[in-house]
Amino acid sequence: MNTKSLGILIIFLLVGAGAYFFSAKKNSINTSESIGLAILPKLQTVLNDVSELQVIGANNQTLSTLQRLQDGWTVKERNQYPADISKIRSVLLSLAEAKIVEQKTANPDLYVKLGVESVNQIDAQGVEAVVSYSGQTSNLIIGKPGPQINKSRYVRPANSDVSWLIDRKIDLKHEPAYWLRKNILSVEPNDVAGVTILLEDGSKLEISNKGDEENTFEVINLTDPTSQAIEAELHQVTNALSSFQMLDVVEKNAFEDAESTMKVNYQLKSGVNVHLTAYEVEEERFAELDFGLIDDIQAEQKSAAQKYMDELIQLTSGWVYKIPNVTYDSMNKREADVLAITEDQLN
Repeated sequence: MNTKSLGILIIFLLVGAGAYFFSAKKNSINTSESIGLAILPKLQTVLNDVSELQVIGANNQTLSTLQRLQDGWTVKERNQYPADISKIRSVLLSLAEAKIVEQKTANPDLYVKLGVESVNQIDAQGVEAVVSYSGQTSNLIIGKPGPQINKSRYVRPANSDVSWLIDRKIDLKHEPAYWLRKNILSVEPNDVAGVTILLEDGSKLEISNKGDEENTFEVINLTDPTSQAIEAELHQVTNALSSFQMLDVVEKNAFEDAESTMKVNYQLKSGVNVHLTAYEVEEERFAELDFGLIDDIQAEQKSAAQKYMDELIQLTSGWVYKIPNVTYDSMNKREADVLAITEDQLN
């Protein structure tokens, strides 16, 4: 190689090295400047304007759609049943506050390692959050947990090639039922005046609050008045509405031809009757709720009782609720189920 050729080679090497150094420095600057920035910066300023949150899964399938209507947040896939606002608020705040910890790959072939491939793919692992506000959207693909499983996540803005590690565990649940407002009513045993259970076989159990300071209960229609009821069994019945939550919700017209397996009436000290009609469908338990005022309600109670009843009717009218089996079983009682076994019965 002559001197001229060597000189040209050296020039090319210097130019190439300079270009590489400049490119590396530029990428380093871009990466370092991004650390600590919000992954969805615009969302922080428009949280009060958010009107919809969509969860989209593999094959571009919409899994859950949460919509903000005039009366509040609802779940579209459950015919606009009220949503749990606290869960929606938590996710939106996490999306708005999530900050970049580290830049990851921009190579589409490596997205699968982080779970941030496009949800258009039939086997996509992550989900895409689509937040709508004022005619615009912010889209973020949420992939696998990061190194700190409970504090980080791999994500990629849907309109970007670059993926990132963020400092939030954003866990978007897929099922519409998760987003429903689960709490329906809460009635403590000391608020219960009496309970009547009527089962499909015609058996009837009537339980009454003795009215003492301990709020103990008794069965008032015992076949044998000398029999003794087990307090714990009665407590299961009177405590069934203390935190009455549903697992899912179904429109009432789906049960038009269904035969009920149990009817339960809770008479509350407030002057309200809670009527519960229960169903069993393929080993799942459902309950329909209705409400009314007791016949001899005191005048001073009526206004408050009416308001309480109207609020419950507005929430539950037209719906049947899927309930936990344990809640159903706690009310599904016959006389034999609550009686203590006597010494004579053992002999």
